Amino acid sequence: MEKFIRTSRLLQRILFSLLIISQKLNAQVAAFDRMEQLYSQGHYRMVYRRAVRCLNKPEYDYSLFPQYYKSLATLQGIQRDGFRQRKATQIRESLEFLAGLSLTQKGKELQRTHFNELEALTLDLNAWIQWTLDRGDTEVAEYYRRLIQKSLPNQKLPAGIHVSWSASNAAELKTQEAMIAFAQTLEGIHYVWGGFSKEGFDCSGFTSYVFNEFGIKLPRVSAEQYENSTKISADEARIGDLVFFGKDRNISHVGILVNQLGEPKKMIHASSSKGVVFQSIEDSEYFSSRLIGFGRY
Repeated sequence: MEKFIRTSRLLQRILFSLLIISQKLNAQVAAFDRMEQLYSQGHYRMVYRRAVRCLNKPEYDYSLFPQYYKSLATLQGIQRDGFRQRKATQIRESLEFLAGLSLTQKGKELQRTHFNELEALTLDLNAWIQWTLDRGDTEVAEYYRRLIQKSLPNQKLPAGIHVSWSASNAAELKTQEAMIAFAQTLEGIHYVWGGFSKEGFDCSGFTSYVFNEFGIKLPRVSAEQYENSTKISADEARIGDLVFFGKDRNISHVGILVNQLGEPKKMIHASSSKGVVFQSIEDSEYFSSRLIGFGRY
């Protein structure tokens, strides 16, 4: 009987310990979920503070999540001049951490499950580099371009949604549809910052090249292409129109629509991660959340 009581008490202590561990793990998972939610909402400073608090607690040492979100939040600050100057060391450390994820199984799993975040971060940084080049700050753009390309190489993309286009054969769209047919011949050409030839395109170099083939001269950079275009509504936007993207009303990317009126928005563009490709806008959280407007020439 005494042996049974001792065994029963031992089991109770074990179960109580497991309950405490389970509660702590659930609290940690909730903390990680909250950081993920705040990051998706663009609250990068809040994410940074929460990640730092987790890094200061030994019970979080088993997880890569705190350092991962600290790194992402840090890199989102690159676009602010003062931040880059104050946090140069942290920026390098963040890039080194993300580059090192591919070296461990745990890191590879994090890359796989958070592919969309990493892809969006890379696109954001590349868009900022393009914007920095467009405004003539070549030294800063080239420094971070080399650093980011080394630390955030393009990952293998998951299978995406197939995007195609079809001609309506309407007389009034003859030029626009010929333009997209020509643009399609450039599909697969790789992305080059400042590129505007078949050797490689950046986003505005691609649109300029295609439009120039049809006698339409566009300004060289995406922000000026938007500024000089005739603005149209989303309901009016159709094949041959330009579509512009950015953050905080700063234009950093441009593509050419390939959809007919009333169809879901699709484009062909020079992607910094994939080169010249067709892309669904409405099926992409990244592009749909950064859509600024449409222009016509």
